[in-house]
Amino acid sequence: MAITLAFIFTGGAALAAKPEPAGTFNAWSVWTYKDGGKKNCYIYSAATTKSPARLNHGDVSFFVRTVNSSQAKTEANFTVGYDFAPGSTVRAEIGSATFDMMVQGDNAWLMEAEKEKDLLAAMRGGDEMSIHARS
Repeated sequence: MAITLAFIFTGGAALAAKPEPAGTFNAWSVWTYKDGGKKNCYIYSAATTKSPARLNHGDVSFFVRTVNSSQAKTEANFTVGYDFAPGSTVRAEIGSATFDMMVQGDNAWLMEAEKEKDLLAAMRGGDEMSIHARS
């Protein structure tokens, strides 16, 4: 079954320590935490709309965290309240930009780590992200 979810932007999880709130920007919240003595941050949003409405989507969220040990420097993650269809992909759309994501269980990540920078640029420049997935 196809599922569409939306997240709203304004200009701009697996954690090692207790996160501290750093701000809220419309549907997005910003958090900081320390990992290995280094300060990190992440942005988080729950879905603002879910369709089809008749389905129980469970908790649906999207976050992007900093990753000090990765060449990409960030990691985007999409989480839902059900397991994705085996072998399926998830597609995030921001304006005309599209980003394909691989799935495992109830999580999805960008297929290509080098696209993390492009995703962040699209998020900064866009005002809405739609995500299409299959259960």
